[in-house]
Amino acid sequence: MTTEYVKLTEAARKLTVHADTLRYWVKLLGVETIKRGHACYILAETLGVLMIMARLIADGVPAGEAAAKAKAEAPAEATAMIVREPVRPGVEMEALQERLQGLEKVILSMAETFKTEVTGLRGEIARLTESNRSLQQRLEAPPVLAEVKEPIKPVIPWEPRKRKNPVAGMPWYKKLWVECFEPWKMRHQELL
Repeated sequence: MTTEYVKLTEAARKLTVHADTLRYWVKLLGVETIKRGHACYILAETLGVLMIMARLIADGVPAGEAAAKAKAEAPAEATAMIVREPVRPGVEMEALQERLQGLEKVILSMAETFKTEVTGLRGEIARLTESNRSLQQRLEAPPVLAEVKEPIKPVIPWEPRKRKNPVAGMPWYKKLWVECFEPWKMRHQELL
């Protein structure tokens, strides 16, 4: 037995509806779709049920009710193959659900721990900020008082003593003699 498939967009053209509308109807009917490449396919037998549904919707029936009536009106042989049966969760699904619940509990406990850690860090940051402020106040110069009793004395930098010039008080010819022939006598003598 060969099954014939119809592209979803071709079925939408045959029914004169938009492809997105047809996808919605297929979802309401619970029809099995097959995806190959970039195209979605449905069984050719589905077109009969979809035509019934299109007629009901054209008469003004809401889409949910039209899907239920189309399933009921269509022959049983046609709908048995195209409509998938609801699948009950198996043992694997229950184990997966329990595992997910366990993970959810772990994540919630981690979030609570994170919240308490952040609260503790905020308190520690506040204490450090206060400590930093008090240290800054200690390091800053004290404020200058407006009422000073004595005027501020200027600071005089250190300078070496000025010494007497060795050639001072000599006549000009002796100065010339010392400058030309005995320059060492022009040096300032260190007083010990």
